[in-house]
Amino acid sequence: MDSPNIYKKLDATEGHDYDESISVTEFDESLMGDEKLLHHHRISTSESLIANFISYRWLLDIFLLLVIVILLLLLWHERRQPNISPAAWQVGGDYTKASPTFPTITNKFSADPLFAPLNATQFFEPSTLALWNTIMPYNTGRPISDPTVTFYTTSMTHQLHCIYMMARTFSGVVLNTTEPLKENVLREDWHFHFMHCVDYMRQAVMCSADLALEPHKPDDWHEEALDPAWNGRHVCKDYGAVTKYLEEQVDDGARVVLAIDD
Repeated sequence: MDSPNIYKKLDATEGHDYDESISVTEFDESLMGDEKLLHHHRISTSESLIANFISYRWLLDIFLLLVIVILLLLLWHERRQPNISPAAWQVGGDYTKASPTFPTITNKFSADPLFAPLNATQFFEPSTLALWNTIMPYNTGRPISDPTVTFYTTSMTHQLHCIYMMARTFSGVVLNTTEPLKENVLREDWHFHFMHCVDYMRQAVMCSADLALEPHKPDDWHEEALDPAWNGRHVCKDYGAVTKYLEEQVDDGARVVLAIDD
């Protein structure tokens, strides 16, 4: 008797379930649609970034090219420098390590009377001064542009100047202590200058402290041998490299080399 009612209830329940099934399906489809949209948005964003990167890649290429060019220029400049390693307090170098470490050679001293003629008159010949200038940098004696500004010379050329002036003073005194003074052969302060150079050279010798062995043979000691100690082998800086470096320093304005007879 109750069957129709039961069927109605069942039908109503089935309809409700059906509606819920449709709603869930629609919700799932909606989620899937959103995911597709999100995925599409992600793809679009990635493609946009890639497109932007490609469009501006030329800027990156130019930047990298500039970096390569700068590095090549630095390498080229480094190779143009003298093949001398940076200084690490080499004896005879500057204490600030501003000067390079020069290659060394062995050298045997030899007497050269042209640099130190026994005839005092010959020392005042122009040829003697010209000879001494050959061992100085070629750009020696350039005028100082501004004497009110501190400038820097170098000890080696100062020492050569002292030796030259000592020989010049000695030669002038040997010839005549008064007549050369009248002719301005010697400086007015020649006595002070001479003694200054003696003291300066004393300290220069102590600084370099050359320990080269100098053999003295029994038959070396005779009247004609002024000094038999020319047979030693000395470890020296490559003088050609030194003068080249000083010439570059003078040209760059980093140092001043005074004339040897100044």
